Amino acid sequence: MTSNVFVSITAALLLAMMSSSAQAFFDPPWITPAAPRAGEMVSVNIRGGICDTFFEWPGYPQLTQQGNGIHLLEFGQHRDTQDLCIFGIGTLSEPIGAFAPGDYVLTVEMIYDDFLYGPTIMTLGVVPFTVTGTATAAPIPATGAFGRLAILILISGSAIGALRNRRGSNVQAIH
Repeated sequence: MTSNVFVSITAALLLAMMSSSAQAFFDPPWITPAAPRAGEMVSVNIRGGICDTFFEWPGYPQLTQQGNGIHLLEFGQHRDTQDLCIFGIGTLSEPIGAFAPGDYVLTVEMIYDDFLYGPTIMTLGVVPFTVTGTATAAPIPATGAFGRLAILILISGSAIGALRNRRGSNVQAIH
């Protein structure tokens, strides 16, 4: 009897070591644009697949904000067993809003139904980002190369004319 138990345990351990592990993944989320300005729409991007994916589900996504903390909860599926990994690789891009200037922290989570434990929340990442003020207009030169040349000629001509007038008035005063 003990040899049968030993063989069963050994066989189970060998099978467990030989089975392939699930290749579930989510890359760290990132925002676009990378350096948002005030009033500009910000989106979060999440790349994942194989054993993890997002699904449309009533009531999701849930986006909440408290002060400068933003929380995004997506609905999805997570598999731990390689045999159930049937999802393609893709990127979700979810608009999260336009913000005033300041520093923000975005927490991205996914809720999925774990058959053993019920609804389970997985944190996918925390993304700090800064929103800058509205863009200030860069000074644009009033003239190009041709305009600068024309101004130089006008100023030179005026200077030469003033010098001639001055010489003429000096010559007359000496006589």
